[in-house]
Amino acid sequence: MIEIIIGMILLAIIAVAILPALWQGIQYSSQQSATATATRELNSLIEGIRENPDCGQIGTATSAHTFTDGSGATITSAGSYSACPATSRTVTISLTATDAGGYVLATLKAIVYVP
Repeated sequence: MIEIIIGMILLAIIAVAILPALWQGIQYSSQQSATATATRELNSLIEGIRENPDCGQIGTATSAHTFTDGSGATITSAGSYSACPATSRTVTISLTATDAGGYVLATLKAIVYVP
């Protein structure tokens, strides 16, 4: 009986030693999930512009958007772009996604040809 109790105590000590690493892994996984969601959303905005490359679409995509990741956290995207062309030329677009605390999750820069 004493051997079983000693074995349980040893298992408890090992479990307590592993717990911080497990908790840190869960937090890191959650952060990476939010970064992946932000990157996916920014890429979606750029692809929307490339499907319909006009100044109105660029202005809409670079205005503030909010969306949620898998854990329900709110992510906000906003951006800027170089002047809209009077004639056919390229426009440089910059988008940034931040979480509710202001931490930058993803930044994307793209060049789009506007006919």
